Amino acid sequence: MELKINYEDMLWTALSPELTILFTAFFLLLIGLKKNFNTNEYLSKATLVGIIIALFFSFALWGGAPTAESGMSPDMFSKSLIHDKFGQTFNIIFLLMAMFAILGSVRYPQTGHENKAEYFALVLMAVVGMMFLAKSGNLITAFVSLEIFSISLYILCGFSAKHGTGKEHPSNAPELSWATLASQESTVKYLLTGAFASAILVYGMALIYAGTGTTEIRFIGELLHCDEMGECVNPYSRNTLVYIGMGLLFAGLAFKVSLVPFHSWTPDVYQGAPTPITGFMSVATKAAAFALIARVFFTAFPELNKIWMPILFGASVITMLIGNIAAIFQDDVKRMLAYSGIAHAGYLLIGIVANSHDGVASLIFYLNVYLFMNIGAFAVVFIMEGEGAEGNSISRFKGLAKNHPLIAGAMSLFMLSLAGFPPTAGFFGKLYVFMAAIKQGYILITIMAVIATVISVYFYLRIIVMMYFHEKEGSEHVLVPKGMATIIAVSSIAIILIGFFPSGFMHLALESIPF
Repeated sequence: MELKINYEDMLWTALSPELTILFTAFFLLLIGLKKNFNTNEYLSKATLVGIIIALFFSFALWGGAPTAESGMSPDMFSKSLIHDKFGQTFNIIFLLMAMFAILGSVRYPQTGHENKAEYFALVLMAVVGMMFLAKSGNLITAFVSLEIFSISLYILCGFSAKHGTGKEHPSNAPELSWATLASQESTVKYLLTGAFASAILVYGMALIYAGTGTTEIRFIGELLHCDEMGECVNPYSRNTLVYIGMGLLFAGLAFKVSLVPFHSWTPDVYQGAPTPITGFMSVATKAAAFALIARVFFTAFPELNKIWMPILFGASVITMLIGNIAAIFQDDVKRMLAYSGIAHAGYLLIGIVANSHDGVASLIFYLNVYLFMNIGAFAVVFIMEGEGAEGNSISRFKGLAKNHPLIAGAMSLFMLSLAGFPPTAGFFGKLYVFMAAIKQGYILITIMAVIATVISVYFYLRIIVMMYFHEKEGSEHVLVPKGMATIIAVSSIAIILIGFFPSGFMHLALESIPF
């Protein structure tokens, strides 16, 4: 059999954002070898330039991406990648999150690290993996992309540690600090659970290949296609291996999204990882995994919705309830936001459960809203963070409104938006998801989501009460870096702007749906 390479669909211009980020990462590693350039300030500026250029390419490609009306094929590189507005929309989400992570990386990497460029290069490599994952047209491409960003994040979680410069020796090393121990613990836990999830994921892909004979996502959908009467008489739809593989595939991605019962790693990892990386992971990882879930289930398995719909329905309800209930009992803000993120994963899953055009659009809208809400909240947490195990205690927010009213006001806005109070962007994020579910007749899941939202009000308002109704013993000066001030300001404006003009942003989300 002769191997033929199709050169006509090698659209390198469609990969200009990914190539820009990849080139920037390699450039950082090279200049990091020079001591004069090996500084956080210089490296962060170089990284931001690369991200801004990639954002420009993504916006330009979004407008010219193939659509069903244009008649152009979205396939690239022998159908291993897909060039469409859906992928470019997620590119923008990943790049914005990376920009916020870099702006927030004031203390990281630690002073002792000899090559600080590793930190910034790993952030960019994580972004590259996510970007390719959102564009994956093949299960193999998806798995490789997922491993690229996962391995990068495993290492990034350990950057709170003050050791690791290569100069320490067990005999003369000082006693490890709490931050170092927590960071090392988060890295190990994320590595072990992530490896376990990857194993489940690749096993599911292998079973799907065994049942269909292909790993191409769209071709799998064609093989499983039912007739006009809804009768699935083809042999592939009756293959048990396909069902098992589909379940394992979802379980592997559920780890990445932090759906219950695959969520246990999330609070410990979020608590121990550097706060900018925690904020980055909280949104970008979810967005990447949900991009693949949406593309796979709406392209490869739409005909099997009677099988996977009850599973996703149950996972969504349990995740929302357990995430919000567990968040009530947390005293550490990062752990509270971790459980909050678990609950929001349940809300996001409703967009998939809705199984409609509006459902996927509401998912994209919610992810964009969640981006600004969460990164803004983590920026405030970064500013207020202290040393030791109690460094992120909720009690540190006591009296913040009196001493720093602008920071307290921004944090209140983020909390109210996360809780879903009108007219914030978070309210419309939940509203569109609920409306999509109601249109499809899923009244029960909407009722459960509303109950979960009411539960969440307690721990979100708890922080506001701490800031406005409790006095701080003594006065504590809070240093606000320029990067964090920028993040807080932009996030606040975005939440207010989307809250007043939600329909325009929802229209853009609807245009991004290729399914």
